[in-house]
Amino acid sequence: MRALPLSHGKHDWTRSMSSATNSEDKGETRLRVLLVDDESSVRDSLYTILERGGYEVLAASNGPDGLTIFRQSRPPIDLLVTDYNMPQMSGLELARECLKLRRELSVLYVSGCRPDEELDAELQACKRGFLAKPFRGAELLRKTRELLLAESTGQLSPSH
Repeated sequence: MRALPLSHGKHDWTRSMSSATNSEDKGETRLRVLLVDDESSVRDSLYTILERGGYEVLAASNGPDGLTIFRQSRPPIDLLVTDYNMPQMSGLELARECLKLRRELSVLYVSGCRPDEELDAELQACKRGFLAKPFRGAELLRKTRELLLAESTGQLSPSH
């Protein structure tokens, strides 16, 4: 097994691509979430919430590693949950690169700051959402379900 590298963090939650597909081997079809956050404690907490919520979660500590995971993921990622403000590559830059590869991808931005004009414009697109840190696990799971159930031609409720 070849694990994908993470640059830092107490726990590196990124799984090897072969072990990440174990749910397929068991006949389960769990939706796949790619979680990217540069703060290990936040990433670990969100990872646990999403996994307990029934999602298959792949995680990275930065945008470039997240993009590598996204490109290699089979089956494809259904939802990208990304911190908006990260060094090396912002969450918005990461999402734009991932969307070039998979137009129907849902994206949830999380941030300790209010959305700027650029993010506000992005949030007008279908299948985009935003949560301000800190938020409760139930809010994360609600927004995740909302984004994954959004019709590809419809709009989400304006309560990003």
